[in-house]
Amino acid sequence: MSSARSALIHKSHLVCLLLGLVLTAFLSGCGSTDSSLGMNWKTYRNQRFGFEFLYPDRWVESIPPENRDGIAFGDPQNPGVEIRGWASYERLVSDDRSNRRSQPSLPSNFTTLQKVPGNLDAKIGAESSSLTLTLAQGETRYYWRGTAPNQQFENYYRFFNYIASRYRVPEK
Repeated sequence: MSSARSALIHKSHLVCLLLGLVLTAFLSGCGSTDSSLGMNWKTYRNQRFGFEFLYPDRWVESIPPENRDGIAFGDPQNPGVEIRGWASYERLVSDDRSNRRSQPSLPSNFTTLQKVPGNLDAKIGAESSSLTLTLAQGETRYYWRGTAPNQQFENYYRFFNYIASRYRVPEK
């Protein structure tokens, strides 16, 4: 077998292994949100939009944006790991007849402990990976994201899933 073909086969095996590890992490985190993960927690509450989420009590808060739409917290032991929550108002759009209609609804593949349906999306990037939760309530979109370097994402997946499942929005 040629060395180029052998290298290609080796590379494809590594890609399959990485995808398998990510899938394993994803599936193992699905049913494991009942523990506190052995941490002390604080709750961030956003005054402008009314959402809240947990964060580890020793994590460092970033400088909040002037519009007060959210916040980020970083792991002081691992600068490449961050969690962030924010919200925004989604404007109504017009169709061809100039009638106002709402934004398309979100696909739902996740439900928070508050029983709010949403979309939980894992993205594997070139250097970092993320888990993003999106919830819609009226014209407000709520977001939460956990980001970690690729080589550590599997270790943080359960942690990110735990926080996402406890994300809270104002009652309707």
